[in-house]
Amino acid sequence: MFLKFSITLLASIVFSFLFCKLGNKLKFYDNATGDPLKIHKKPVSCLGGIAIFLAFSAYNWKVSLLGAPVFLIGLLDDLVWRDRIKIKPKTKFILLILSSLFSAWLLPGPYYILTFTCIFVLINAVNYQDGMDGLAGGETAISFLGFAILGYLSGDNLISAVSFSMFLSILGFLFFNFPPAKIFMGDSGAYFIGFVLAVLACNFSILASIFVAGLPLFDGIYTNLRRILSGKSIFLGDREHLYDKLLKKGFSSRKTLVVSYSVQIIFVIIGICIFRFQGLI
Repeated sequence: MFLKFSITLLASIVFSFLFCKLGNKLKFYDNATGDPLKIHKKPVSCLGGIAIFLAFSAYNWKVSLLGAPVFLIGLLDDLVWRDRIKIKPKTKFILLILSSLFSAWLLPGPYYILTFTCIFVLINAVNYQDGMDGLAGGETAISFLGFAILGYLSGDNLISAVSFSMFLSILGFLFFNFPPAKIFMGDSGAYFIGFVLAVLACNFSILASIFVAGLPLFDGIYTNLRRILSGKSIFLGDREHLYDKLLKKGFSSRKTLVVSYSVQIIFVIIGICIFRFQGLI
């Protein structure tokens, strides 16, 4: 087990390094020029999602196959629209619904609609957090540690192993994603991470899973409600997320990460306590 985990972490580091170089060489990068929603100044490789996917697949290829539909939709967006052809938000929304439905259909279990909803909500929630270096990766890494603990407490070694493997896959990527980032996870990484989060969340109580998912989920709900109540389209991005508000108050990127990680840890601890002391809800 230790060897497999070590290979996963090493693979994530190596793949992140390689796709950082490859993305810049082939010009598969996120170019901030002319986009007011981007806060980075220089082009950054957007192929980090491939590194995470491949590192995780080395240990959990069956889960990766189930998540391949949403991963490929994100990868299409990463490879196609960067300074080339922009996929319209509504078109991507429809593609995400279809890919989430297909992934939910592939998963075992009787609660098809609940599984689909969980997948669709979390892939978008993680994507919302991917607007700042180190944020989405760090927050979800904490969530996966939380699910690893839940797996241990429930006696499910498979869930613990899958969760910890995903944590390591993201950890290797984070070495290159902390501010200033050398590589982004892109939509492919955000969607795939959200998918694996959803798969794990469906194995535990609803309330415990909500808190272990934590900030990405709560910020996603807050963002959509805010846009709806203000009469804005939920398809159009903005810089009004919770982490954006910290940046506007003068927090540095690193201080914003410290605050966000701290809040995420608190959410995860609450989720673990709910599961430990109240059982299934």
